[in-house]
Amino acid sequence: MSGALRSSQPAFSEVLADFHSGSQTPRDYLERCIEAIEEKEPTVQAFTHQNLTKAREAADASAKRYAKGAPLSPIDGMPVGIKDIINTRDMPTNMNSEIFQGHTPLTDAACVHAVKAGGAYAVGKTVTTEFAIARSGPTTNPHNPAHTPGGSSSGSAAGTAAGFFSAAFGTQTQGSVIRPASFCGVVGFKPTLGSLSMDGVHPLSKSHDHLGILADNVDDAWWLARWTAEIAPEQAHPGLAGPLTGPVAAAGPATVGVLRTKGFDDLDDASAMAFEDQLKQLNKQGVKIIEPEQDSLLADLVSALADIPQRSLELLAYEMRWPYADYIVAHAEKVGERIHNLVSDGQKMTRDDYIQLLLLQKRLRAQLNSLTGRFSSLILPASSGPAPEGFEFTGSRELLVYSTFLGAPAFSIPTMQVDSMPFGLQLIGFHNEDYALTRQAKWILESSKI
Repeated sequence: MSGALRSSQPAFSEVLADFHSGSQTPRDYLERCIEAIEEKEPTVQAFTHQNLTKAREAADASAKRYAKGAPLSPIDGMPVGIKDIINTRDMPTNMNSEIFQGHTPLTDAACVHAVKAGGAYAVGKTVTTEFAIARSGPTTNPHNPAHTPGGSSSGSAAGTAAGFFSAAFGTQTQGSVIRPASFCGVVGFKPTLGSLSMDGVHPLSKSHDHLGILADNVDDAWWLARWTAEIAPEQAHPGLAGPLTGPVAAAGPATVGVLRTKGFDDLDDASAMAFEDQLKQLNKQGVKIIEPEQDSLLADLVSALADIPQRSLELLAYEMRWPYADYIVAHAEKVGERIHNLVSDGQKMTRDDYIQLLLLQKRLRAQLNSLTGRFSSLILPASSGPAPEGFEFTGSRELLVYSTFLGAPAFSIPTMQVDSMPFGLQLIGFHNEDYALTRQAKWILESSKI
């Protein structure tokens, strides 16, 4: 589906051999991205700021390194989008907030530093909802401009789908990488919590905030994530384990557990049927599909997750009191209603309430990990259907918050379609088993195209 939008522009990993041989250069590749920007950005509106002059300079420098046989990294020459809650010292970081209009940080976020250190470069800053949790921006869905691209990583997903860059950084505090990836028909990858540094990314909730990747394909997502983890892992975290170079070695899952939670109630009939058809296809390809009623430990996890969407919101509200309570004190009229409400909810909670939520999160993470070896991964839809029409509502979070609360790696892969719109399949893995999940995601995506 995203391929149809990008028919004139292959994925970065698909042209890397050309960069090495000299049959095309990173600058050639960038110019095709710029052509897509000139054609589609007036409708898509993925950017808050474009960085094309510096991008061209960086692409030319990358071309010289390839000509010498000395690229800096597997992402050397990759055009990247940077979500606009991530600090960049050479571009504004506005966070879709009236408070921060025109704000330019003094330093780059750790992930931006990693991109530059690897010879990749920012094409521009991409639209986010307000502080990645509240009011929507102007971005439209490239598949149908009357529909939301999803939030909060709106511009990163839409820009990837439209061919403006090969990959982009997004963030996920509840569903903000996986959902827009599903809606826009691109790959979304949310690594294990803490694998990628959040230094220089505006905070919401330390127990939830993930840095993630929106990309053309699984290889591009893995390369950007793996390189970023190499250069900028979160402090006191080992980062991502797995190969730093070469294509991802696809490997089909042996057994997947269907995480058939209450969130499935959000699915309309067509979306539910698309998901069931996907399960049947995987089963025909030799993947063993296990439902909760077939496995007591899986059933226990599904039961334990029943009220997690609400518990997650409570934990988020408590942790986002700083700095948002102070924003409200200093700039009340410039802060959206949803943030006012969340801060108010958090201020009503006690410290004991907070401790109990942290203990619940710890128990559930252990419960998930008890399934390691029993299942290759867990499977469920990557959203509650295709992107809804309109822009006030960026989509339900019910099916997305589980992997975030658990801190587990997750993928959205573009394998389904409903009403001519993309609809992603979500895979959830086990803590620090990100590469194993990546191999499965690639295999399923390739299998879906056969």
